[in-house]
Amino acid sequence: MGYPGFYSETAAKSCLVMYRMGGLRHVLLYLHDLLRTRLPVVRINTIYCDKDARYIINMADTSTVSVSNKAAGSAKARPLVMSDKIASPVIVGDLSPYQRDPEVLSNPQWSDMPYLYHASMLRLPLFTNSSSVFLINFWSDEKGAFTHDDLRELSRLLEPLAEELSINLSDMKLHGARPQAQPEFTGMDKLGLSPGLVHVRQTVENVARSDVTVLVLGETGSGKEVVADAIHQTSARHGEPFIKVNCGAIPEELVDSELFGHEKGAFTGAAGTKAGYFEMADGGTLFLDEIGDMSLSSQVRLLRVLDTGRIRRVGAAREMPVNVRIIAATHDDLPRKVVEGRFRRDLWYRLSVLPISVPPLRKRLDDIPILVEHFMQMKAHRLGLPYLPHVPEEEMRALLRYQWPGNVRELEHTVERALVKFSLETSAKSVHFEIISLPEPTAAQNGKKGEEPVLRGRGEWPTLREVEDRYIREVLEHCGGKLTGTDSATSLLDIHYTTLRSRMFQMGLLENDEDSVSGRNTESSSKSRKRRGDVVNRNAVNQSDLSSS
Repeated sequence: MGYPGFYSETAAKSCLVMYRMGGLRHVLLYLHDLLRTRLPVVRINTIYCDKDARYIINMADTSTVSVSNKAAGSAKARPLVMSDKIASPVIVGDLSPYQRDPEVLSNPQWSDMPYLYHASMLRLPLFTNSSSVFLINFWSDEKGAFTHDDLRELSRLLEPLAEELSINLSDMKLHGARPQAQPEFTGMDKLGLSPGLVHVRQTVENVARSDVTVLVLGETGSGKEVVADAIHQTSARHGEPFIKVNCGAIPEELVDSELFGHEKGAFTGAAGTKAGYFEMADGGTLFLDEIGDMSLSSQVRLLRVLDTGRIRRVGAAREMPVNVRIIAATHDDLPRKVVEGRFRRDLWYRLSVLPISVPPLRKRLDDIPILVEHFMQMKAHRLGLPYLPHVPEEEMRALLRYQWPGNVRELEHTVERALVKFSLETSAKSVHFEIISLPEPTAAQNGKKGEEPVLRGRGEWPTLREVEDRYIREVLEHCGGKLTGTDSATSLLDIHYTTLRSRMFQMGLLENDEDSVSGRNTESSSKSRKRRGDVVNRNAVNQSDLSSS
C-alpha cells in the first residue's frame, strides 16, 4: 500500500528543519500533509514514557484530543497497546479488541486514549535510553491501513529527526521536558518562524541575488535587523564582513570619523589611524540602522559615497574605493521627512530602490503562538528551568488580544519576564504573562495636531509634488506670507528665495514670475521687493486647495 514509496532525502531533511524552527507539532502537521495522499493517516502523535509504560508524557499531537499525562493506577492498567513491545516497531491492523477491554473502559483516566477512537495503528520508537522511550504513533480509521513496507519507509524518513531528538531529549525527566539549548538561528530561519512574514522572506530571497541598495521599513521591534541579516546571509557576500551601525547613536561631530575613518593627527585625540565602518565592511554588507536619525550634513556625505563608491578618511589627501552593499532601515515616515525638509530627497531616491516593509506583530497574530514557543524554549534553557511550564489557553488569548506596540521585541521580553517569575514560584505549574503597556502618546507629544500624517489622511496616496505643494502653502500661511528674513518661508523651508518664487508661480500663487523665469534681478526689482516687504498675497495662499489640506 502506498507505493512507490514516499521517502525522499528532501522530506527527511524538511522534518528536521521543521522541528528546529517550529517544534514537534509542526513536524507532525508536515508529516500529516505529506502522507495523507498515500496513506490513510488521520492522526499522528508523539509520547515519551518509561519502559514499564506506567508514565506517559504527551509531547505533540495533530489532534485536539490529548493523550493523558498520567501514571497508571495499577500494574494491569497500562494504557499503551502491546506495552510488552514498547521499544520495538509495532503494527496493529485491528484495534477493536483493545476498545472492548473492560479494565480500560472502567477507568475514566484512560477515556481519551487514541486507540479507543481509531481502527489501526503503526508505532515507531524514535529513540530509547536506559529508562525511557520516545514513540511516534500513526493512526488510521481503516483496518489494516499499514504495512511493513510503510514501516520501513517511515523509519528512513524520520531517521535524521530521531537522531536530533535523541540528542536533545535523552536526559528529559518524566515530570516534564527539560528545555534544550536552541540552535543558532540565521536571519532566514527567524523569518521562517513567522507565517506572517512569508512575503518578506520571498522578497529577501529575490533581493539577495543582487547588490542593489535595500531600504527596510517597519516599526520599532518588528524585525528589520532580522531582514538585514537574512539578506546578507543569503547573498553572495555571506562570507564577507557584515557591519551594523546605529546612525542615530553617532554624535554629529564624529560621523565622518566613524563612517569613513581618520588619519593619525587629523584632529585632537586622533592618536593613530582608524578604519571607518565602510572600510570594515569592504567586500561585504553595511547595515545602516535608523538612517532617518542621520543629520542633513551627514546625509550629504553618505550620498556622495553611495554615488561614487569612494571614501576619504578624515585628514587624508586621497580617496579610496570601497566595495560595500548598503542595507538601510528606519521606523520613521521618510516620505514625510522629505516633505518637511528633514531628509534629503536625492538620498531617499538612492536608498529606496527596493524597499521592504515589515508588518507589525498586531497584523500577523498567527505568529504569536509560534514565537511564544520559540522564546519559551530559548529563555527557559538560559534560566536553567527543569522543564517547560504550561501555557494556559486564557493566557494565550490575552496575548492575541494585545496590540503589541513594541512588536516582537516586546513579546520576547514579556515571555522572559513570565519565566523569571515562574522560576521564583516553586508551586507554579503554568506561566502568567504580565503585559506592561505604556499610555498612548498625546497628539502634542507626537507633534501632530491630533490628525493623521498627510500621506495617509484620506485613504489616498498623493504624489510627492502634491504633498510638497500642500506643505509650501501651510508654511506660507504660518509665516503670514513673509518670504525672506527672520521667521520667513524661505528660512523654514531652507530653500533659495528665487526657488520659492518660481514654485509659487507654478502653484498659481503669483500673477507673474518674470524675475525668476528670465533671470533678471535688477536693482529696481530688488528695491521694489524690499518696499513690499516680500509679503505674498494672503488671499492667494488661503485658496480652497490649501484649506483642504
